[in-house]
Amino acid sequence: MKKIILATIVSTIMSSAAIAAPIDGGQGTVTFTGSIIEAACGIAPESTDQTVNLGQIASAQLSNNGTSRPVPFSIELVDCDLDTIVAGSDPAKNVSIATVTFTGGLNPAVTTNDGLAIQGAASGASVQIVGLNGLPVKLDGSEGTSINLQNNDNSLLFSAFLKGDGTAVSTGEFTALANFTMTYE
Repeated sequence: MKKIILATIVSTIMSSAAIAAPIDGGQGTVTFTGSIIEAACGIAPESTDQTVNLGQIASAQLSNNGTSRPVPFSIELVDCDLDTIVAGSDPAKNVSIATVTFTGGLNPAVTTNDGLAIQGAASGASVQIVGLNGLPVKLDGSEGTSINLQNNDNSLLFSAFLKGDGTAVSTGEFTALANFTMTYE
């Protein structure tokens, strides 16, 4: 009987030791990035560097200056504080309007400054961005799209589409890049 009890105790101690031993499950790193800006609103992380997928567009849609379907996207302003004073304003006034201005490589085949050049194998079209007012956004930084702000969070809604530029359309992958800048009044 003593041998059975002793065997049970030894077995229990050995199994407890085996359970308590840590197992190396790997390791990693978490990097946090961002910036502190002098502004009335912050910009949500998903808005600062986003990709808008315009989809697979039939070349026939783009012939004769045709367009693809618009794809919506937004710039999300967060934690807006309308009590912020506009820097350099005389007399001092609070922020009430945000203006976003876009810049990017213009398509030389488009005579207006609202066609964003595409890069890659595809050609014969440009990306157009439509603003809050339903009009094409100028991509040379000359005009901005404005919104009346409210405290807390605000959404600036846009859409983008591909538009044929009147030249022969070539198929293939493409990318286009636009930068945006926020100002406050």
